[in-house]
Amino acid sequence: MPSHLYIHLPFCRSRCHYCAFPSVAVDVVPEKKYLAALLAEFRFRQKRWSGKVQPLSTLYFGGGTPSLFSPAFFSSIIDFFTQETGFTADSELTLEANPADIRRELISGYVSAGINRISLGAQTFSARGLRLLGRRHNVSTIERAVAIIRQAKVENLSLDLIYAWPGQSCDDFLADLQSLTILGPEHVSAYSLSFEPGCSLTEAVAAKKLVPVNEDLQLEMMRLLEVNLDKAGLYRYEVSNFSRGYHFQSRHNLAYWQLKDFIGLGAGACGGRRSRISPDHWAERYCNTSDPTLYMQHYSGADSSRMGARELLASPDCEEEVVDLSGSFAEALMMGLRLRVGVNLVALQHEYGRNMVADVISRAQHLAHEGMVGLEGNRLWITDRGLYLTDAITNRLL
Repeated sequence: MPSHLYIHLPFCRSRCHYCAFPSVAVDVVPEKKYLAALLAEFRFRQKRWSGKVQPLSTLYFGGGTPSLFSPAFFSSIIDFFTQETGFTADSELTLEANPADIRRELISGYVSAGINRISLGAQTFSARGLRLLGRRHNVSTIERAVAIIRQAKVENLSLDLIYAWPGQSCDDFLADLQSLTILGPEHVSAYSLSFEPGCSLTEAVAAKKLVPVNEDLQLEMMRLLEVNLDKAGLYRYEVSNFSRGYHFQSRHNLAYWQLKDFIGLGAGACGGRRSRISPDHWAERYCNTSDPTLYMQHYSGADSSRMGARELLASPDCEEEVVDLSGSFAEALMMGLRLRVGVNLVALQHEYGRNMVADVISRAQHLAHEGMVGLEGNRLWITDRGLYLTDAITNRLL
């Protein structure tokens, strides 16, 4: 069984204008029914992926808006996995939170339950930007939330930042960076706004009501991001992620980037593992239905302790995919090259064979000559010069 677990909580008070994640707006979250469904799904995954039980190294509650759930909900889940799998001594338990939800008793309850890392969705410190993005909080709410989190003795705080939203200037972005660094987070995830299908911002752009930031300005913002966070002691370890040293890197997300096996529970959650059955069946992944009602109907009424794996999988709403050897290799390379340390070629060769790695090294020679990648010993990485062309470089290597 994998040692990395993601739990998706797809409920929000309202949908943000840019959000493409599986989520639904509700007034009251169905805690009891959703909890029962999550635990039933875990029983199924446990039967389906039989193997030695490993203590959980990371547990990540994402959304949606996990901070709509009570501390008792998280206590129940963490207590369950304490009994079922246990946790490593240095386990990382992350909860995503909206600044608008933060109250002292709530954070104290989360910490008492076992949460030791909070990822706070600040997104921007501009009132105009927050309205544009459809966020429920304001700037003072972010500052107050951080103060409450610190008072609860949370020493691993990540702030999310979205930049290059329509109408944002470099001066606006510099002001955001200044406000963010003053709060002193241990980790920052910063993403250039993308316009996903079905989002209201995407529709506004299509209707020419909003004009996206041009590519040159986006690149300048990416440069300002690294320069200013570096000055604040936050160093880029992945294309969009910065931390105050190795200890504060997101170990859960590192598991994704390093293509480690993980389980995803909940409506809209995905999981994956390398099964290595044959070159045509090298890895497996699944994605649950994104509809919470269908998900709960399928799992919450099931007596998973008595039902077999085949019976529990009766729902047609879970998509499954088999990945072959070459597809898995491409994923490992693409994900690994997002990291500033790059990929370990010996590890890749051990997993996928000498020929595939030799082909990549051959293609990398020219890119290294251009200064786009570094190739030394057993390591291949994308240089500062090639950083903003990561996808194009990876495609050339493949």
